Amino acid sequence: MRMPDGPSPVPPAQAELDLLRGVLDAAPARVCVVSRERRYLYVNREFAEFAGRTPEEIRGMTTEELIGPELALRLQEVSNRALAGETVNFEAWINYRRNGRRYIGYTFGPFGAKGPDGTHEAFINYMRDLTEMKRREEEAAAQRAHLRAILEGIADGVNIVGPDARLVMCNRGFLRIYGFPDHLAASGTPIADFVRDRIRRRDYYPHEDPCRSEEELILARVAQIITAPVGRFEEVRPDGRTIEVRRERLPDGTLVNTYIDITSRKEAERARRASRDALRRNERLSAIASLLAGVAHEINNPLAVVAAQSVLLAEEAEGTPLAERAEKVRAAAERCGRIVASLLASARQKPPRREPVDLRRVVEIGLDLTLDAAQAVGIDLTVEIARNLPPVRGDADQIAHVVGNLVGNARAALSAQEEEPGRPKRIRISLDREGGEAVLRVEDNGPGVPAPLRERVFDPFFTTKPDGEGTGVGLALCRTIAKAHGGSIGVEETPGGGATFVVRLPLAEG
Repeated sequence: MRMPDGPSPVPPAQAELDLLRGVLDAAPARVCVVSRERRYLYVNREFAEFAGRTPEEIRGMTTEELIGPELALRLQEVSNRALAGETVNFEAWINYRRNGRRYIGYTFGPFGAKGPDGTHEAFINYMRDLTEMKRREEEAAAQRAHLRAILEGIADGVNIVGPDARLVMCNRGFLRIYGFPDHLAASGTPIADFVRDRIRRRDYYPHEDPCRSEEELILARVAQIITAPVGRFEEVRPDGRTIEVRRERLPDGTLVNTYIDITSRKEAERARRASRDALRRNERLSAIASLLAGVAHEINNPLAVVAAQSVLLAEEAEGTPLAERAEKVRAAAERCGRIVASLLASARQKPPRREPVDLRRVVEIGLDLTLDAAQAVGIDLTVEIARNLPPVRGDADQIAHVVGNLVGNARAALSAQEEEPGRPKRIRISLDREGGEAVLRVEDNGPGVPAPLRERVFDPFFTTKPDGEGTGVGLALCRTIAKAHGGSIGVEETPGGGATFVVRLPLAEG
């Protein structure tokens, strides 16, 4: 019988064994089979290269001979569990005699048939060297701990929000600024939990409607946070604090937010602006003082002549039909003299007189200077003064000047306005008590003062009157007089249209 040409075929069992060995030698893990007596029965190429020996040299060696008694003893308990039929997985740092300290992932499992004592004849060990991965993890953990320590050491708030709307991390500064409890700082906390905590404290943003359900508000706010644009903006909290928020978005959608409480900075800026405004007002008041001093000085001389002549006229007209009119001229001249003296005192920054002042009488004096002019142009003027009003302490002539100036301004505003059919021009003067203050209101139904100008009209040299008809000094002087008496002056809108000037002066009870 003729035999076939060529090499003899490999038995199937041997071919399968060679294939298995090839797979194990190509595996990126160290594999060994160890007998019950702790002798190596098989090692793959990766294991042999790590041990620095050939597979033939290792086979038959004990674990103690290859890896040392200390490590062999450390792994004995785990290998016993594998021999008993258990598969054990664990990771640990291992100190090798030849390769130093390595982080190894172990899998111990039973191998072969069981003996009479119920244990397997061997165990198989798969080892993966995870040293580089572990070192990177430890470096990242150290960097995170370092970063967290830095963040916890600053007063500003920081948080990082993932694209899944969950917290990556935040510092105590963020929790403190917004009043969140510490347990919300755990990584992975849904942002919805922060919103829920805020809403349950009834801490609403201006755009949030408290009448909507809690879940609606939470869903809307979370969507707003995730889609919010990056950049810098300021947020005013319900307690009046101002928070500067800066937001950056990473390529994967993660949001990095920082929060800085700039309330003190804002207050300092407001204080600086107020100081600059006060300085400008003082400069303008100084200019007014110089102007008043010059005007008063120029008026004083001819006024002295008018006053002297009015006294002579009153004496000569005594007992005649002109006596009453002459007496009014004399009283008006004396009052003008006192007003000029008050202007000079204001210009020289002398304190006003502090005497009990009957406000009813002061209003009458102030009206004497303007009543005839108002009635001459057809203005309906009414006066309402509360009874038994306590006095104020101050300078009657200066307060009368304020009354006359406000009524004169109202008359000028109405005179410049065309009369509408069915809407007569009116000025209403009221004097009443509110708490510990006397409140004087001078109302008109004229064109009014626009809201943006209601503070500026009291600035020196600012006027809404046409050129040549106003100096911008009258209301500034009124404010100076009101403040000198411990009071204030402001302007409001008259119901139905017009301007209402309100003067408040402290009463002198007791």
